[in-house]
Formats: sequence, structure tokens, C-alpha cells
Amino acid sequence: MTEKDNTYDVIVVGGGLSGLSAAKLLKANGLNPVVLEARDRVGGRTFTVRNKETKWVDLGGAYVGPTQNRILRLAKEYGVQTYKVNEQESLVHYVKGKTHAFPRFLPPMWNPFVILDFNNLWRNWTQMGEEIPREAPWRAPHAEEWDKMSMLQLFDKLCWTSTVRRFAILFVNVNVTSEPHEVSALWFLWYVKQCGGTMRIFSTTNGGQVCV
Repeated sequence: MTEKDNTYDVIVVGGGLSGLSAAKLLKANGLNPVVLEARDRVGGRTFTVRNKETKWVDLGGAYVGPTQNRILRLAKEYGVQTYKVNEQESLVHYVKGKTHAFPRFLPPMWNPFVILDFNNLWRNWTQMGEEIPREAPWRAPHAEEWDKMSMLQLFDKLCWTSTVRRFAILFVNVNVTSEPHEVSALWFLWYVKQCGGTMRIFSTTNGGQVCV
């Protein structure tokens, strides 16, 4: 290998979708990039496993919806098909060894304290998100405080009932494939705001979970 073979115009750190897309764009513009990835695979949060039981199982980011035009364009360019999420059957909520079927993404609630707790959580998330500038989240009035706080710590402050706390943890798990103690409140609240709010990011109708 010659010295020229080791020379690159740009080093891209990380082989997730953003890193791969950046390298693709650089290559298309005549530059010579190299992508550095610590794992033995590329794709970042997207991770599809194939086995004999099923054609594929998505263990990472899998959904795409309105306004996510760049990833939709990339899927079309490479012939990756998308399909609508099935909304015909009920969802299943598994709690304490028991399964509960329900038609909407929110589990059924009969306890008035749980309903109040859900409303309190959504209201607080929305109000906190409104404080965060889309293009500069570090300029939010409480940016330093929220960035030092994990989402798990935020749940400790906001959630009154175990039902809502469990669902709040699931909300983080599903949307960013991480545990609440692993992400900062500032980042997650900004992320949800970028996606159009808590209802749209989780919705299978005109929302972030429309297609797979």
C-alpha cells in the first residue's frame, strides 16, 4: 500500500446512517472519505436480524414517517420498500406477567389518578420542549440543568404512579432504543420536539410510526 492509498480528504467517525450518508455525499462531490466504525457492522441504531423463524426482526430504529424526507428518499434510491404499520389488530401491553390488549397506543386507564398522571406528564413534557430552541438546544433557559439530568431522573420528578412511570420508560425505549438513564432530558426533549411532539412521534397515523 502506497502513501497515496492512506490519504483521505475527510475522516467520518461513525458508520451510522448519518455517517454513511455524509460519506456518500462527500464521494458524490469528488472527495475521498474514509468511515471509521468501532463495531463490526455499520448502521448504528438500525439493526436488522434474520433467522430461520422469520425473514427479519428489527432490533433498532425501524420506523419512518411524514417530514422524514431524506431517509425516505434514500430508501427509494436503494430500493428499500416501506409498508404501512398494521392498525387493524389491537396492541398488546405486557405488565407483571399479564398481557392486556388495547386498540390505541395508550393502554386503557380506569384509575382517575393514573389519568391525571398521564396528563401531567404530557403537559410538562410539552411545556419543557417549548423552551428548547430547535436549532440551538444548548441555549434553552434550563439547558445545563436538563442536560445533567437523565430521563429516569426526570421521571422521578414528574411521575406519581407506577403505571405512568412504566409507560414513560417504554416511551423512551421505543423511540430511541435506549434506557432512560442513558439519555439526557435536554437531548430527549429536544428530539421529541424535532419530531413534532409526544403524540406525533408515537403515532401510527400521520406520525413517526406510520411506515416500517
